[in-house]
Amino acid sequence: MNFFAFLLAGLFCGFVDSCLGMGYGVTSASVLITFGIVPAIASASVHTSECVVDIVSAITHYRLNNVDFKISLHMVVPGIVAAVLGALFLSGLSLGMAKPFVRVVLIAMGFYILYRHIRTYQPKQSGMGMFKAMTLGFIASFIDVAVGGGWGPLGTPALILNGQEPRKAVGIIEFTEPIISLVAVLTFGVTLGFEKFLWNFTLPMILGGIILTPVAGFLTSRMPRRLLGVFIGLWLVALNLWGLLA
Repeated sequence: MNFFAFLLAGLFCGFVDSCLGMGYGVTSASVLITFGIVPAIASASVHTSECVVDIVSAITHYRLNNVDFKISLHMVVPGIVAAVLGALFLSGLSLGMAKPFVRVVLIAMGFYILYRHIRTYQPKQSGMGMFKAMTLGFIASFIDVAVGGGWGPLGTPALILNGQEPRKAVGIIEFTEPIISLVAVLTFGVTLGFEKFLWNFTLPMILGGIILTPVAGFLTSRMPRRLLGVFIGLWLVALNLWGLLA
């Protein structure tokens, strides 16, 4: 794949990720692994580009008031610890056996979100407490770094299913994701060496992702709650079905 192909991939992944709160990591990592790239190097390269793109997304969602800072803090602290552990784990071991299981769980969550939003939508009033948020942050971060994606696909639906507005769920994930990605990049850089990163992939993906990310953030803040929930459910199911069958 050449520069322009990766640029187009960055446009697509950045737009989908900022709009739905998921998709950049798992989509990009899937492409690299399909082309025979070692999972650890694929994850390191994806998180390098994702870190920069998500900074733009985080600023956009912050300015549009899509971020719940209390939940974000509860998720990101254990997420930092899990990102380091995930990077160390993947540097010496492939999680190929874990991917099918994770994808099946995500497909089930996607169908449930569709069910909740196609029918009359009545969100929980209690929301997500500190312990749940911290647990979610740890699990989602570890899987994100070890598998190549998961902070959004796990975090966004889990927040929605616990009563968070879809736009707020996306905003929380997009606001915290640059921190998780940066921790992963630094850990991979120490364990693998920054020279092993796929910079020919990373730079055009960053450029492509930055271009449409602000547009996606704006659309998320304006999209009706029910419609956005349906889109998130459909994307989750489609993305992971494709991953299982590919």
